[in-house]
Amino acid sequence: MKKTVTILSALGALGVAMSVQAHGHGGHAMMDHGSAWQQAHAATSVEVQHCWIRNIPTPAPSAGYFEVLNKGTETVQLLAAESDRYGDIMLHQTVTEDGLAKMRMAEKIEIAAGAQLDFVPGGYHAMLEKPTSPVQVGEHVTMRFLFSNQQVATAQCEVRAAGARNEHAH
Repeated sequence: MKKTVTILSALGALGVAMSVQAHGHGGHAMMDHGSAWQQAHAATSVEVQHCWIRNIPTPAPSAGYFEVLNKGTETVQLLAAESDRYGDIMLHQTVTEDGLAKMRMAEKIEIAAGAQLDFVPGGYHAMLEKPTSPVQVGEHVTMRFLFSNQQVATAQCEVRAAGARNEHAH
């Protein structure tokens, strides 16, 4: 069942109202990648770098940002992300419709051969929910990223304050 929830942007000081399109966690159409995680191996042609997490107080989800570099000769898809520190991680894309920023599930995100895709505020990002223990600004959280070529890239993500900006913007 689809529902729309209005939240206050994580940027707080800007007071930007956002419409979030969410699916009930028990019934959304997200694919189960359990067997793919088990069959995957350490990444050789994809890399995740400059990973950071905007730490938002619970119950609101935090957000993860990073850069994906495809050093291979074929397009790959980012399928999923996981971390021992969060019970649920979903990949989203922010789009603007009728003047409102809306977040949509992004189940297969393509990265062309030889290209880099940046996950940044206002674009693609990871929604990090249900922390398994309190996450503190300044610590590093390990995240794993599953790709369609059966590779898993691992990144250390720096936890930053709620108002943090992407210092690696291009």
